[in-house]
Amino acid sequence: MRGAAGIVSASLSSWEGPAPADLEARLPQPNSLRRAGEAARAAVAAAADAFRAAGVRVSERLGAYVGQQQIPLVYCVEFLEQSYREGPRLASPLLFSESVANNAATHLSLTFGLTGPLQTFIGSRAAGLQALAAAVEDLAQGVVDAALVVVLSFSHELTGAAYRAIFRPFGRRRGGPPLRFRDGAAALVLARDGRRPLVRVASVCAGSDPAAQRAAVRALWEDAGRPAPVVASFFSLARARSEAILRDALGGAVRIPPEEPEAFALDPIARALDPQGPGAAVCLGEEGGAGILVLGR
Repeated sequence: MRGAAGIVSASLSSWEGPAPADLEARLPQPNSLRRAGEAARAAVAAAADAFRAAGVRVSERLGAYVGQQQIPLVYCVEFLEQSYREGPRLASPLLFSESVANNAATHLSLTFGLTGPLQTFIGSRAAGLQALAAAVEDLAQGVVDAALVVVLSFSHELTGAAYRAIFRPFGRRRGGPPLRFRDGAAALVLARDGRRPLVRVASVCAGSDPAAQRAAVRALWEDAGRPAPVVASFFSLARARSEAILRDALGGAVRIPPEEPEAFALDPIARALDPQGPGAAVCLGEEGGAGILVLGR
């Protein structure tokens, strides 16, 4: 993937707590988002910002690629609660349609009139990297002339409860602070002649064995040209374990960030795009997935 694509423009916004007040103002008009949730709205707003800065014309030769850790759980909960309360025949089909995995991709397509390739990657911390890698591959093979990549992080209280039950099973009985989340979206417009070269993006599934994860991270890093420093991105409730694996694999090349709210698939993208950072991020997911993203200056 070296030299196959570069970033023409990028937009990144994230927050802890309520969505920013300007989110609605950033949406293009008209749009399909009257009853959509925050994740779809943030995806469209980020894409609109990136498109404006890029000056790229939307055509059938533009592909869109979305990466996110989970489906919009808020609509799943509302749909199930309404089904239990009023019966499945009276449950709103709108709630169901807004809960499916490609919901954000649907609203991107409807709002911007996208007719090219459209893919959604879901279910891991590396989902954003997988979306980015798919875009680079399609650009390199001439499938598209430009690509929009959107990466999302949106969580629900059920997300925190589920992960705490697995990673802090005894903590549920003692209470303790809730798992903090950072919501948000990143959008990148890519082209073969982008201003900022995308040096390397890759991901693998290493499994749960620490030795296999160390080997996978090391192999990704070496294949990317051994960038140093490279900032780490890992699941917040598995911090000690992840730190040990990454330090064993990369030694002094890895930079461990301070504790921050959990942002799942958005986190490695945000760390690589950070203008104050090294432009290189390595991620280790809670399910054993690993990935790397290296950007040129």
